Amino acid sequence: MLILCFPAAVFCFMFSALGITAGAHRLWSHRSYKASLPLRIFLGLGNSMAFQNDIFEWARDHRVHHKYSETDVDPHNASRGFFFAHIGWLLVRKHPDVIERGRKLDLSDLMADKVVKLQRK
Repeated sequence: MLILCFPAAVFCFMFSALGITAGAHRLWSHRSYKASLPLRIFLGLGNSMAFQNDIFEWARDHRVHHKYSETDVDPHNASRGFFFAHIGWLLVRKHPDVIERGRKLDLSDLMADKVVKLQRK
């Protein structure tokens, strides 16, 4: 039974990692490339499986991170420590400035994407 679980675990890890790296990070946060609807659905499912917030919130926070790097407004502020920058930000409430500045960003491209809107709903 353990032999069957290992490949499934590896697949789940790789699928969720693609949802974050190729999806939420490169496609939706940075707009590094254009993707067809089937690919966006695939990456959206992988992102959901990763349990790192929805695409809209992840991309918004990442854009705030690049705009206000290493300040209290940065949701992944490395000056709060290595653990916080990589995992801890998912476990605590956001600094109020992160939320305030995130509301001021132009996120119309995210809200125009059907996959992002469906997952957020």
